[in-house]
Amino acid sequence: MSEVVIVKITDLSRAGSGVARLESGEVIFVPFTAPGDEVRVEITERKKNYLHGKIVEVVKPASIRVTPPCPVFTECGGCSWQHLPYSLQFETKKKGLLHALSKSGVDTAAIEIDSMPAKSEYHYRNRIQMRGLIEGQQFGFFAKGGKAVVPVETCAIADSRINDALPRLKKEGFAIHTEDFKMEAGLDDDSQLQVSWNKGHASLGFRQINDEQNVLLQEWVAQHLVDADTLLDLYGGGGNLSLSLKGRFKNIHCVDVRVPRDSGLAGYTYHKSSVAQWLHGFRNKAPSMSIILDPPREGLSHDFPKIAASLLKLPVTSMILVGCDVDSFVRDTQRLLKSGYHLKRLGVLDLFPQTPHVESLALFTR
Repeated sequence: MSEVVIVKITDLSRAGSGVARLESGEVIFVPFTAPGDEVRVEITERKKNYLHGKIVEVVKPASIRVTPPCPVFTECGGCSWQHLPYSLQFETKKKGLLHALSKSGVDTAAIEIDSMPAKSEYHYRNRIQMRGLIEGQQFGFFAKGGKAVVPVETCAIADSRINDALPRLKKEGFAIHTEDFKMEAGLDDDSQLQVSWNKGHASLGFRQINDEQNVLLQEWVAQHLVDADTLLDLYGGGGNLSLSLKGRFKNIHCVDVRVPRDSGLAGYTYHKSSVAQWLHGFRNKAPSMSIILDPPREGLSHDFPKIAASLLKLPVTSMILVGCDVDSFVRDTQRLLKSGYHLKRLGVLDLFPQTPHVESLALFTR
């Protein structure tokens, strides 16, 4: 038999759920709640130090609650914060990053912190993936926590040009497929709509999904990198953070397992390789160097010792770390500090409004 309790939500966790305490003192996390909510909650999972629950009823809604514009909010596996004012969303992301850094022993009190909230709270995504189920002709997104499909006619966070094309794409998808299918639709660098069917993730090419905020990211990196002879853009992909810097560096090396074949620019070279392997074989002749580290969600992970050892041999004047996961970013920051780097500045950049995800930025010197 399920256990149901009534609780008052007092805080918001950086993972997205509202936080409350039972009369026993136990902490419970409840998705889709807001600070100030009084909610009837079913306890769904018990951990050693906390509980998980789900809303049965909002007994008394918080005054800060807002009405989500999406009719399938809480069903779709995408957004989780449309019921919260955006100011609270960004405040929670920033507070969560700084708390995680402080908890790991990083003193942030004397460090400059740049806050970059989103310019657009909705209709910012330049790429989406949808699924089509032949039975019932359902066309939409995966449901939260499962593989069921939630039918949608429009997406509140997708670019309007993608939304305008969805009726046509739905019709086309069911016309050309006899089995369940996947569709990816995205805008390219020229804002032209590109579509792929039944291909792998990011088959249209990887780029940041929020163009407005990506400009702020590029500007922050450009502003805080110290000019040097050579720039290494590690995990650089197509060069999102380094292509515009060509005039400031004699040589730029962009390294990733997936890169374009050729930049077509003198002094700008792509290297298709793992970062650890490429650095191990790199023979530097430059008198000074700046570094961009933009690893995937898991951060530098098990490659950190190899990468750190290679970087320590280079004449690094400045290094910027970019992270899309707070925990891995904090772990890498802590390890870089222990390796002798100095943390000079932090940035908090919101690429994903209506979700708990945040981009974390750090400037290091040595």
